[in-house]
Amino acid sequence: MPVTSMVKLARVDFANTDPAQFRAAVKLPRSLKLRAQGVALRIGVKISGGHEEFQDFMLREVSDPGDVLVLNKELDANTHIFAYRLDPGEVDRLVAFRDALKKKQEASGRRGGSITISIRPDACRRGDLPASPVYVTTYVQTAETGGYIPLARDVDLRTASPGRDAAAEIPPCG
Repeated sequence: MPVTSMVKLARVDFANTDPAQFRAAVKLPRSLKLRAQGVALRIGVKISGGHEEFQDFMLREVSDPGDVLVLNKELDANTHIFAYRLDPGEVDRLVAFRDALKKKQEASGRRGGSITISIRPDACRRGDLPASPVYVTTYVQTAETGGYIPLARDVDLRTASPGRDAAAEIPPCG
């Protein structure tokens, strides 16, 4: 994660931020296409007693072109960007998850903890991928950030996981 993103995310109060305003975006090479249910938000929370929970929330592609237009400066001829949001039902699930974790934190009598957020795109490939790096960038936006900020910039799927070429595992689009 870029340092500038860390600074901006540190200002977000995830315990109280409005999840209905949450947005995510994914930049992919044009040789990849996201599947219909292709993007999930994964939140991991570790509260100060050592208790850790992860939850996935499905994101739906945003139909408002304005959500993607603000990221046009990130594009080049070989990439495309897709923007996503939480459906109302997923917003409710996220609020319930957050509320349950707050209660566990209060019950433990301790303060503090940590949160991890990741955007998990599920893509297919349109033909053969080049032998060169396959870069993916993810972005998040909350009410507090005032715009999209990179969560993970130019992650090469060929080398991101040690000993594993995730790009080679991407199935063809069918």
